[in-house]
Amino acid sequence: MEFPTEQDLFQHLEERAYAALFSDVLDGMGYRSQAVSPEAAIRPLSEKFVSAGRAVTLLNAPDTNEEDPYDLVIRCIDAIQPGSVMVATGSQRLETGIMGELTATALRARQCRGAIVNGYTRDSRKLISMGYPTFAWGSSPIDTTGRVRVVRTNIPVVIGGVTISPGDMVFADMDGIVVVPRSVEGEVINRVLERLSTENMVRKELSEGKTMAEVWSRYHVL
Repeated sequence: MEFPTEQDLFQHLEERAYAALFSDVLDGMGYRSQAVSPEAAIRPLSEKFVSAGRAVTLLNAPDTNEEDPYDLVIRCIDAIQPGSVMVATGSQRLETGIMGELTATALRARQCRGAIVNGYTRDSRKLISMGYPTFAWGSSPIDTTGRVRVVRTNIPVVIGGVTISPGDMVFADMDGIVVVPRSVEGEVINRVLERLSTENMVRKELSEGKTMAEVWSRYHVL
Protein backbone atom coordinates (compact mmCIF):
# COMPACT_ATOMS: atom_id res chain seq x y z
CA MET A 1 0.00 0.00 0.00
CA GLU A 2 1.38 3.38 -1.04
CA PHE A 3 0.82 6.65 0.81
CA PRO A 4 1.25 10.14 -0.71
CA THR A 5 3.19 11.40 2.31
CA GLU A 6 4.63 10.07 5.54
CA GLN A 7 1.95 12.04 7.39
CA ASP A 8 -0.69 10.02 5.50
CA LEU A 9 1.02 6.80 6.56
CA PHE A 10 1.11 7.86 10.20
CA GLN A 11 -2.55 8.87 10.05
CA HIS A 12 -3.48 5.49 8.56
CA LEU A 13 -1.57 3.65 11.28
CA GLU A 14 -3.17 5.75 14.03
CA GLU A 15 -6.63 4.94 12.68
CA ARG A 16 -6.13 1.20 12.13
CA ALA A 17 -3.07 -0.19 13.93
CA TYR A 18 -2.34 -0.67 17.61
CA ALA A 19 0.69 -1.08 19.85
CA ALA A 20 0.19 -4.80 20.45
CA LEU A 21 0.29 -5.44 16.70
CA PHE A 22 3.59 -3.59 16.32
CA SER A 23 4.97 -5.53 19.28
CA ASP A 24 3.86 -8.86 17.77
CA VAL A 25 5.41 -8.06 14.40
CA LEU A 26 8.70 -7.02 15.99
CA ASP A 27 8.68 -10.17 18.14
CA GLY A 28 8.30 -12.25 14.99
CA MET A 29 11.32 -10.51 13.47
CA GLY A 30 13.46 -11.20 16.53
CA TYR A 31 13.15 -7.72 18.09
CA ARG A 32 11.60 -8.75 21.38
CA SER A 33 12.51 -5.76 23.52
CA GLN A 34 10.97 -2.83 21.65
CA ALA A 35 7.93 -2.23 23.84
CA VAL A 36 8.39 0.27 26.66
CA SER A 37 7.88 -1.58 29.95
CA PRO A 38 4.45 -1.02 31.49
CA GLU A 39 6.35 -0.46 34.73
CA ALA A 40 7.38 2.90 33.29
CA ALA A 41 3.74 3.84 34.06
CA ILE A 42 3.29 6.02 30.97
CA ARG A 43 -0.40 6.19 30.10
CA PRO A 44 -2.51 8.24 27.68
CA LEU A 45 -4.33 11.12 29.37
CA SER A 46 -7.38 9.95 27.41
CA GLU A 47 -8.05 6.36 26.33
CA LYS A 48 -8.78 7.66 22.81
CA PHE A 49 -5.28 9.06 22.30
CA VAL A 50 -3.12 7.39 19.64
CA SER A 51 0.13 8.71 18.22
CA ALA A 52 2.51 7.58 15.50
CA GLY A 53 5.52 9.51 14.25
CA ARG A 54 9.26 10.14 14.46
CA ALA A 55 10.85 10.78 17.82
CA VAL A 56 12.28 14.16 18.75
CA THR A 57 13.90 13.70 22.16
CA LEU A 58 14.34 16.14 25.06
CA LEU A 59 16.30 15.47 28.24
CA ASN A 60 15.31 17.42 31.38
CA ALA A 61 17.50 17.82 34.47
CA PRO A 62 17.35 19.71 37.79
CA ASP A 63 18.47 23.33 37.44
CA THR A 64 17.78 26.16 39.89
CA ASN A 65 18.86 28.92 37.50
CA GLU A 66 15.74 30.92 36.59
CA GLU A 67 17.39 32.88 33.77
CA ASP A 68 16.19 31.92 30.28
CA PRO A 69 14.53 28.72 31.55
CA TYR A 70 13.05 27.72 28.18
CA ASP A 71 15.88 28.62 25.78
CA LEU A 72 16.73 25.13 24.55
CA VAL A 73 13.20 23.74 24.48
CA ILE A 74 11.98 26.78 22.52
CA ARG A 75 14.67 26.27 19.90
CA CYS A 76 13.84 22.57 19.66
CA ILE A 77 10.08 23.04 19.30
CA ASP A 78 10.40 25.91 16.83
CA ALA A 79 12.51 23.62 14.62
CA ILE A 80 10.30 20.53 14.95
CA GLN A 81 9.20 18.91 11.69
CA PRO A 82 5.76 17.61 10.64
CA GLY A 83 5.27 13.97 11.56
CA SER A 84 7.29 14.19 14.76
CA VAL A 85 6.38 12.92 18.22
CA MET A 86 7.97 14.75 21.13
CA VAL A 87 9.61 12.36 23.60
CA ALA A 88 10.55 14.03 26.89
CA THR A 89 12.31 12.41 29.83
CA GLY A 90 14.43 13.33 32.85
CA SER A 91 17.97 12.62 33.96
CA GLN A 92 16.29 11.45 37.19
CA ARG A 93 12.75 11.21 38.54
CA LEU A 94 11.23 14.71 38.45
CA GLU A 95 8.15 16.07 40.23
CA THR A 96 7.58 18.98 37.87
CA GLY A 97 5.24 18.98 34.91
CA ILE A 98 7.56 18.92 31.87
CA MET A 99 4.78 19.26 29.28
CA GLY A 100 1.77 21.56 29.14
CA GLU A 101 -1.05 22.99 27.06
CA LEU A 102 0.87 25.92 25.54
CA THR A 103 3.65 23.59 24.45
CA ALA A 104 1.04 21.28 22.94
CA THR A 105 -0.49 24.21 21.08
CA ALA A 106 2.88 25.04 19.52
CA LEU A 107 3.52 21.38 18.70
CA ARG A 108 0.15 20.96 17.01
CA ALA A 109 0.72 24.08 14.89
CA ARG A 110 3.91 22.42 13.63
CA GLN A 111 2.06 19.17 12.86
CA CYS A 112 3.78 17.26 15.64
CA ARG A 113 1.61 14.20 16.20
CA GLY A 114 1.81 13.85 19.98
CA ALA A 115 3.95 13.83 23.10
CA ILE A 116 5.35 10.95 25.13
CA VAL A 117 6.44 12.15 28.57
CA ASN A 118 8.46 9.95 30.88
CA GLY A 119 7.32 12.18 33.71
CA TYR A 120 4.37 14.42 34.59
CA THR A 121 2.37 16.86 32.52
CA ARG A 122 0.58 20.05 33.51
CA ASP A 123 -2.74 21.39 32.22
CA SER A 124 -4.16 17.90 31.78
CA ARG A 125 -7.77 19.02 31.44
CA LYS A 126 -6.80 21.39 28.65
CA LEU A 127 -4.68 18.74 26.91
CA ILE A 128 -7.64 16.36 26.99
CA SER A 129 -10.07 19.07 25.89
CA MET A 130 -7.90 20.04 22.91
CA GLY A 131 -7.47 16.37 22.03
CA TYR A 132 -3.69 16.49 21.82
CA PRO A 133 -2.32 12.92 22.16
CA THR A 134 -0.27 13.04 25.35
CA PHE A 135 1.17 10.10 27.27
CA ALA A 136 2.61 10.55 30.76
CA TRP A 137 2.76 9.29 34.35
CA GLY A 138 -0.03 11.67 35.25
CA SER A 139 -0.25 15.31 36.24
CA SER A 140 1.70 17.73 38.41
CA PRO A 141 0.99 21.45 38.94
CA ILE A 142 4.64 22.16 39.76
CA ASP A 143 6.37 24.50 37.30
CA THR A 144 9.85 23.80 35.94
CA THR A 145 11.18 27.37 36.31
CA GLY A 146 13.98 27.42 38.85
CA ARG A 147 13.69 23.66 39.28
CA VAL A 148 14.18 21.84 35.97
CA ARG A 149 15.15 22.67 32.41
CA VAL A 150 15.79 20.91 29.10
CA VAL A 151 19.54 20.35 28.94
CA ARG A 152 19.90 18.31 25.73
CA THR A 153 17.80 17.58 22.67
CA ASN A 154 17.87 15.00 19.91
CA ILE A 155 19.97 12.43 21.72
CA PRO A 156 19.23 8.75 22.39
CA VAL A 157 17.22 8.30 25.60
CA VAL A 158 16.21 5.15 27.45
CA ILE A 159 12.60 4.85 28.62
CA GLY A 160 11.18 1.70 30.15
CA GLY A 161 14.17 -0.35 29.04
CA VAL A 162 13.99 0.76 25.39
CA THR A 163 16.43 3.11 23.67
CA ILE A 164 14.66 5.79 21.63
CA SER A 165 16.88 7.56 19.12
CA PRO A 166 15.98 10.73 17.22
CA GLY A 167 14.05 9.79 14.10
CA ASP A 168 12.93 6.39 15.36
CA MET A 169 9.30 5.66 14.63
CA VAL A 170 7.20 5.37 17.77
CA PHE A 171 3.64 4.14 18.12
CA ALA A 172 1.66 4.79 21.30
CA ASP A 173 -1.88 3.95 22.34
CA MET A 174 -3.77 2.72 25.40
CA ASP A 175 -1.83 -0.58 25.38
CA GLY A 176 1.58 1.05 25.50
CA ILE A 177 4.50 2.41 23.48
CA VAL A 178 6.51 0.57 20.85
CA VAL A 179 9.73 1.79 19.22
CA VAL A 180 10.55 0.65 15.67
CA PRO A 181 14.28 0.55 14.78
CA ARG A 182 14.95 2.51 11.60
CA SER A 183 16.97 -0.37 10.14
CA VAL A 184 13.84 -2.54 9.85
CA GLU A 185 11.13 0.13 9.71
CA GLY A 186 10.01 -0.56 6.13
CA GLU A 187 9.61 -4.28 6.71
CA VAL A 188 7.82 -3.71 10.02
CA ILE A 189 5.30 -1.35 8.44
CA ASN A 190 4.64 -3.73 5.55
CA ARG A 191 4.09 -6.62 7.96
CA VAL A 192 1.80 -4.52 10.14
CA LEU A 193 -0.34 -3.60 7.12
CA GLU A 194 -0.48 -7.24 5.99
CA ARG A 195 -1.37 -8.39 9.49
CA LEU A 196 -4.21 -5.87 9.66
CA SER A 197 -5.69 -7.42 6.52
CA THR A 198 -5.27 -10.94 7.91
CA GLU A 199 -6.85 -10.00 11.23
CA ASN A 200 -9.89 -8.64 9.39
CA MET A 201 -10.39 -12.09 7.85
CA VAL A 202 -9.80 -13.80 11.20
CA ARG A 203 -12.30 -11.49 12.89
CA LYS A 204 -14.90 -12.16 10.20
CA GLU A 205 -14.56 -15.95 10.40
CA LEU A 206 -14.66 -15.99 14.21
CA SER A 207 -17.79 -13.83 14.17
CA GLU A 208 -19.38 -16.26 11.74
CA GLY A 209 -18.87 -19.10 14.20
CA LYS A 210 -15.70 -20.74 12.93
CA THR A 211 -13.80 -22.45 15.72
CA MET A 212 -10.59 -20.95 17.03
CA ALA A 213 -8.82 -24.18 16.00
CA GLU A 214 -10.01 -23.77 12.41
CA VAL A 215 -9.00 -20.15 12.26
CA TRP A 216 -5.64 -20.77 13.87
CA SER A 217 -4.81 -23.60 11.47
CA ARG A 218 -5.61 -21.35 8.49
CA TYR A 219 -3.99 -18.06 9.55
CA HIS A 220 -1.81 -18.72 12.60
CA VAL A 221 -3.12 -15.46 14.04
CA LEU A 222 -5.19 -15.05 17.20
